[in-house]
Amino acid sequence: MRFTPRLLLCLALLTLAVAPASAQSGSFGTSVVIGEDELLIAEPNNHFRPGLVYVYRKSGDEWREAAQLKAPDSERADGFGTVLAATGSTLFVGQRGARIHVFEKQGTAWRHAGLLATDGIAGADAPCNQYGYCGTHFGITLAAAGDWLFVGEPGSVPGEAPRARPNQEPAPQAPGVVHVFRRADGSWTRQGRLQPAGSAPGDAFGAAIVLANGRALIGAPNQAAPEDGTLQRSGRVYEFALENGTWREAGTIAGEPEVNAAFGAALALDGGRLVVGAPGSEVGRGVAYIYRHDSRSGMWSQPSRLMIGNGESGDRFGTAVALAGDDVWVGAPAPRGTDIGTTYVFRDGRGEPARRIQLTETVTRDGFGDRIVARAGVVAVTATGMHHQAGAVYVYEHDERDGEMLVSAPDALPALTGAERKCADGSVGPFDCSDVDLLAFVPGSLLRAPEHARGVRTNDNWGWTDPETGREYALVGRNDGTSFIDITDPSNPVLVGDLPKTADTPPSQLWRDIKTYRDHAFIVADGAGNHGMQVFDLRRLRNVTDAPVLFEPDVHYANVASVHNIAINEETGFAYLVGSRGGGETCGGGLHMVDIREPRNPQFAGCFRDESGTHDVQCVIYRGPDGRYRDREICLMSNGSAFAIADVTDKSNPRALSRASSPNAGYIHQGWTTEGDRYFIQDDEADVIEGSVPTTRTLVWDLTDLEDPVLATEFMGSMPASAHNLYVRDRKAYQANYRYGLHVLDVSDPENPREVGFFDTTPYLEGPGFSGAWSTYPFFRSGTVIVTSLQEGLFLLKPRPQSPVF
Repeated sequence: MRFTPRLLLCLALLTLAVAPASAQSGSFGTSVVIGEDELLIAEPNNHFRPGLVYVYRKSGDEWREAAQLKAPDSERADGFGTVLAATGSTLFVGQRGARIHVFEKQGTAWRHAGLLATDGIAGADAPCNQYGYCGTHFGITLAAAGDWLFVGEPGSVPGEAPRARPNQEPAPQAPGVVHVFRRADGSWTRQGRLQPAGSAPGDAFGAAIVLANGRALIGAPNQAAPEDGTLQRSGRVYEFALENGTWREAGTIAGEPEVNAAFGAALALDGGRLVVGAPGSEVGRGVAYIYRHDSRSGMWSQPSRLMIGNGESGDRFGTAVALAGDDVWVGAPAPRGTDIGTTYVFRDGRGEPARRIQLTETVTRDGFGDRIVARAGVVAVTATGMHHQAGAVYVYEHDERDGEMLVSAPDALPALTGAERKCADGSVGPFDCSDVDLLAFVPGSLLRAPEHARGVRTNDNWGWTDPETGREYALVGRNDGTSFIDITDPSNPVLVGDLPKTADTPPSQLWRDIKTYRDHAFIVADGAGNHGMQVFDLRRLRNVTDAPVLFEPDVHYANVASVHNIAINEETGFAYLVGSRGGGETCGGGLHMVDIREPRNPQFAGCFRDESGTHDVQCVIYRGPDGRYRDREICLMSNGSAFAIADVTDKSNPRALSRASSPNAGYIHQGWTTEGDRYFIQDDEADVIEGSVPTTRTLVWDLTDLEDPVLATEFMGSMPASAHNLYVRDRKAYQANYRYGLHVLDVSDPENPREVGFFDTTPYLEGPGFSGAWSTYPFFRSGTVIVTSLQEGLFLLKPRPQSPVF
């Protein structure tokens, strides 16, 4: 019996509010309104508190939070605040589910006045998808002025082609439409709808709206050009004028015809000046156009064209635009690059920018300049990527050089420590459970130094027991580094130290992977630029006296850049880095083999390339029933579309043995051998998401013949959970099953597993999806099992012993 694991590894009142960006956290700054004496900032998507609109007022030289607005029937992550608009003392707040709340200001307080009546609007009644968009995106843009409210229903995401879920055709696209509401006798009623004569399916008409003085400009950034439609998503802006109480189409404005320019994705209007953003123009460098209106002719002038001479593809200059007095502000958030965002200020909209603003204390992919709002000498610029996409808003006033940063509190469940909590009547606090007790829970915001960090997300984990002291440590991956937590007293965990990500690299989008060998941790990260592999001497944890300590790695292995997973075979002293990309020796995404027998001197040892690349792997000295390969080093690979096996005993000449697949494979993800190497227990990450199976499917492979593995059984779990990592110890499989947490299977008879316990780590999420329990480590001698859950944090659990079944 083996106890040591084989190591695997808003806007101004009259301007547009744009569609919400996806975010891991609360998306603070999704929409902003600047009033006469206050700022209103929305945070709709926090999983641990309801959607909120924060009201800030000036106190001395600082903006201070004065109030919070929420839906009358609020609940966690309800999407309240997806978009804001205001006119006078009326505030409109969009909410997921095509609801638009109306608030009226009485003195200094905002009071809920009801919901906008949307009866008879087809898009408002359509079901919502997994991203919170409902039907044809009714209500993702709002613009208000005087007694008029325009509600956009663009029908598609600006600047992007329609997407489909796996094995599905893209949803049919509808032409965009804008619904017009008018206030009369204190009530807002629908007056009609606007749809231009040149509308077409997928044009995203209504994705941007500005409204003032009887004139409305509405963007259709996905409109094709020219008339034959050969330049897809070139974009156009439509003008409407108010005549005798009716809005009539008055003309169109187009930029330079160019595929994917997304002309009209952002708009700003102030008096007779109009700024139009085309962030996709010039192959993603971006352009902003400035027009002036001639009141005598009623025509718009030939535009002046703003762009950055040293701009690069992906800058997306023109994603956001604003007019502040004589100045034109333009955002270039570089949302798809690895750089930090930039906001440019042009004096009177001419020449080279007078100011180039970048955040000095920031991160790569900060999204600075994703939205810009200006009014009465105040400019607010959002940075949606700050604090791991929790979001921040920077406020600039009267040419101040440095903006004031506004943020919300960290999003987190409260910590549960100090005592063991028994699973009673099917729950521990907010967590559902069965036969698994809670020793402690630590939210992600408390897992790094300094503590109380916003937007921290956990991912992989592993464990280490100090061979001299016997103390147990949880090694927890975050999107920006690795936490070392002393869990010797599992109900009172102590953060000992923090190893940040490799310097000058972006935070990993989600993925970090950790394994140990000879008292050293080996750490890789995916989606993290030239991160490479960090090597950290865990014995340094013994000497910490003033925790938590901010560490640096002992070694940086730079022969790889971005790496998805790492596996280590402790018996041989070799590490296997898989899913490498972005630089160095990627080995085609297969096995990048490293000799780590001297942990501080890792040496590249060779490659094994599989035709589909490798997602995850376990490498062992095989002691199973296939005598041809007994005592040879065998790697068992989960490769998305296939289960592959290779003999890597000779690192200079590794040899493929077999490839197999399961019925209706979604994404064959990861697995672990049973004792004796007779079986390999594996999960499929995407089969439930794709609808191929109704509940978690566990694959059990018979390894009697390594050249022809046989799928012995498919065990269907009790819940519709997407699967992630699993590990096997003492005839039990410990599965991290995303939104349904830890599931424990008795695999003493591997061909007939049975479920014997679970602990749901995501009390406010359910159903298939990529969030929740990421990984588990069940190999501590104490019996403590650690589970990391993406948005929640670290769980220390204790499964109850099971009575034998005869």
